[in-house]
Formats: sequence, C-alpha cells, structure tokens
Amino acid sequence: MSPTRIKGVLSALLVLLFMGGLFFGPAGLGWSEQWDALLGREQGMAHTIIWSLRLPRLCTALLAGAALGLSGLMMQTYFRNALAGPSVLGVTSGATLGVAMVALGTGAVAGSADGWGMAPQVVGALSGGGLVMVLLGLVMGRFRSRTALLIFGLMVGYLTGAMVTVLQAGADAGALQAFVHWGMGSFAHGNGLSCAVMALATALAALWSLRDGSSFDMWTLGTLAARTMGVDERKFTWTVLGTAGALAGLVTAWCGPVAFLGLATPHLVRAMGIRGRMAVMLVPVLLTGGVLALLADGVVRWMGVPLNAVLSLVGAPVVLLFILGKGPFARRTHSANRP
Repeated sequence: MSPTRIKGVLSALLVLLFMGGLFFGPAGLGWSEQWDALLGREQGMAHTIIWSLRLPRLCTALLAGAALGLSGLMMQTYFRNALAGPSVLGVTSGATLGVAMVALGTGAVAGSADGWGMAPQVVGALSGGGLVMVLLGLVMGRFRSRTALLIFGLMVGYLTGAMVTVLQAGADAGALQAFVHWGMGSFAHGNGLSCAVMALATALAALWSLRDGSSFDMWTLGTLAARTMGVDERKFTWTVLGTAGALAGLVTAWCGPVAFLGLATPHLVRAMGIRGRMAVMLVPVLLTGGVLALLADGVVRWMGVPLNAVLSLVGAPVVLLFILGKGPFARRTHSANRP
C-alpha cells in the first residue's frame, strides 16, 4: 500500500475512533440528545458529558499520542538508535520526578487542580525531563556504543525512580494515593488549557521537524558527514533534545508517565512500509500516535483497566518483535533510520 493510502486509512481510523469515543459511552445518551449537546442546543447533563468530559479527554489522547510519537521519532533519529525513546532514555522518569517533587509536597496531582492551577506540576515535569535531556546531551559524546547510551538512560531512570520512592515514603496518605493513581496514566485529566498547550507545542515541533527535515536526514549519515554538509551540530543537538524533552514533559504532566507510545509508534510506521526521510515519516507518525492513544483510551473506558497496562500489552510486543527481527520488523532492523 502506498504512503498516501496508508495516511488516508490512518486519518479515517482516527476520525472513526474519535467520533466513537464522543458518542458511545456508559451514560446511555440518545443520538439526538448528544447531537443537540454537541451543537449547543441542549445545556443539561448531555452538554456537560460531551463538552466537559468526553471532548477534553479525546483531544488529550489524540494530542498526547501524536506528541509522544513525534518525540520518539526525533530521539530515534538523533541518537541513531531504534530503541531510543522518552521512557527508555529516562526522560519520562525525570519528568515524573519533577511532578513528584511538586505533587507529593502540595498534593496538587493531576485532577486536583484545573487550568493554571496545574502550572507548578507542568513546570516540574518540564524541569525534570529537561534536566535528563541536558544530561544525555552532555554525556553522549563519551559513549562509543549506542547500547552503552541506552544503559546510561536506563540507569538514570532507575535513579530518578529511587528518588520518587523516597519522596513517596515521606508523603501523606492522600497525596500518595493521588500520585499513585496519576502514575498509572490517564487521558481523563485533560482540559481546554492542556489541549491548547499540547496542540501548540506539537504543531511547533512538527513544523520545525518538517522545515529542518534535511538536517535529520543528514544526521542519520553520521556526525562527521552531517557537519560536512553544513549541519550546525550544537544548535541541532540542543534543539532536538529540548523539543523532544518538552513534548514528553508536557504529556507526563497531564497524563502521567505514559508508557511505550513514544518508543513503539515509529516502529509501527516503519512496519507499514513507511521509512526514511523525516518529511516522509512525520505525518504517519503523528497519525499513528493519535490512533494508538485513542484506541487505548477506548479500551480503558470500556474495561476499566489502567492506561499503562493497555499500552504495555501493545507496545512491549512491538519492541520485542523488533529486537527479534520478526515479521514486518525484520527487513527494517538495520535500515530504520537511514534516509
């Protein structure tokens, strides 16, 4: 199937899942009642459910999936390692530590504050994730092996996880319970402000990735080749790390430490036969991330299981198939990041 048709199928699936999530739910509302609420002709319970619960949740899921998918694509391209991602390299863990430092001290975990009341938590997530990205940027040149860099990221994740555990041990029961629930991941805490912020951040990151797509493509040929072809290594490095870290941090602040989306989404796109240049992969990655997030959220709503459990059941097999080189992942093991 051609990339154009794949993008068409993904777009149709995205719309289908979004509309299904909007009009189907346990509330038992009728079609006409829901349409009237959506169009503003009804101001009762149906209006509250559609506009205050379902729409923010679905928009949050779509944007979080797209943002994490793009963050994962940028990391895998920059580190030239198909196993790189926000969760593997410790960025999500750093953002979680930032949230824990704010939330376990004040109790302001996602869902306990709305609008600008979430600002401290967002700042904490961005600061924690940003510090990990800065650390990765500073030490990356010391590793000759990409595997060593991944191990370093995992160790950073364990270290930040240990610090979160220490904070949990000293937290009061109410804040601890809220934080543990937040840590399971959920798209239900989104609101108009969070959607606007994530939409703006994802759009800016996507536009920059598209504009500087040639820099990504040249970077995959090697650092020396990229320098020779005019890539400003320092500027490119910190822009990529800052952008990818910001996307992961924003999603973590509102949705919790969402697992596997950033790592698995680019692999699924490559398994569809779309690979190579950033300009070719960008839109399919954004669409696939949104589809996966909406699909996972639908399972969460209907079965009542934690979001990260659903995503792990999908994402872990994808990564394992890639490592083993099985099925549609086998032919792309050594060429996933080449232009």
